[in-house]
Amino acid sequence: MAGKILVVDDEPEVRQLMEHFLTDRGYEVRIAENGRLALVTLDTFTPDVVLLDMHMPEMDGLETLRRLVVRSPSLPVIMITVNEDIETTARLLQLGAADYVPKPFNLEYLEQAISIQLSATHE
Repeated sequence: MAGKILVVDDEPEVRQLMEHFLTDRGYEVRIAENGRLALVTLDTFTPDVVLLDMHMPEMDGLETLRRLVVRSPSLPVIMITVNEDIETTARLLQLGAADYVPKPFNLEYLEQAISIQLSATHE
């Protein structure tokens, strides 16, 4: 098994695409459609990496990131965002994100970002 990944995104098509892509590459994947469900999922699933969408209803990615960092400070969170400006990126990293991937994303780039985080946590 390549690792465990929690995908948090409110768009069903994005969740399905990432789930199929990552499962095909040997990852164990769990899906959450919002930040609240992501936090509930952590009660029964311990991911190696979280892929977290920035813009979601109810609890946005920033608030979810804050709560994830408090709950599991060493858990790498890769933010997925349409915002590519330096200010947003700096804020995400300052709040504890390990990396970010711009949306729409290149799946190979996404897999590379995951691999980097998995390598860093298993050193």
